[in-house]
Amino acid sequence: MSLPKKLTVDLQGDADVVFQRYFDAPPAFVYDCNTKPELLQRWLTGPDGWSFSTCRIDLSVGGEYLFVWQKEGESSFGFGGVYKEIKAPEIITNTEIFIPDPTQLPSLSDSSQASVNTLQLAAAGKGTLMTLTCRYPSAEIRKMALETGMEEGMEISYVRLDEMCLQAGV
Repeated sequence: MSLPKKLTVDLQGDADVVFQRYFDAPPAFVYDCNTKPELLQRWLTGPDGWSFSTCRIDLSVGGEYLFVWQKEGESSFGFGGVYKEIKAPEIITNTEIFIPDPTQLPSLSDSSQASVNTLQLAAAGKGTLMTLTCRYPSAEIRKMALETGMEEGMEISYVRLDEMCLQAGV
């Protein structure tokens, strides 16, 4: 099996997107980088010019999270939701709601417009194969999400995560 060092994207069915990527670090390190605010804010910043201004995590089943990004001189946006399943360091399932204006937060537990995301981390070679499956409420919402350029922003952030893995020497 070839391990993807760059983000791959696979559309499945009408509403699912499966992202895969390999990291040169063990699953426990990659898990920590996805669950600890002090680590997330080092790599999940997206393209240059953006800052990860809010990172709140209650890492428990039923716990909520809120992530907000700000571009200098422009408005902000965010994502939030509720954790549904946590099995460290292998699986995190959560809902995800897009928040176009973080000054007007919706209920993060309202799942009617939320995607359901499952992050799976599996030992592969000397590192971790990450599989992120995002199930959108409809084909239309999946299409809108993909049209935002999310794939490019994700890969930019994942390159930063690669650098953290290298610096940590894990």
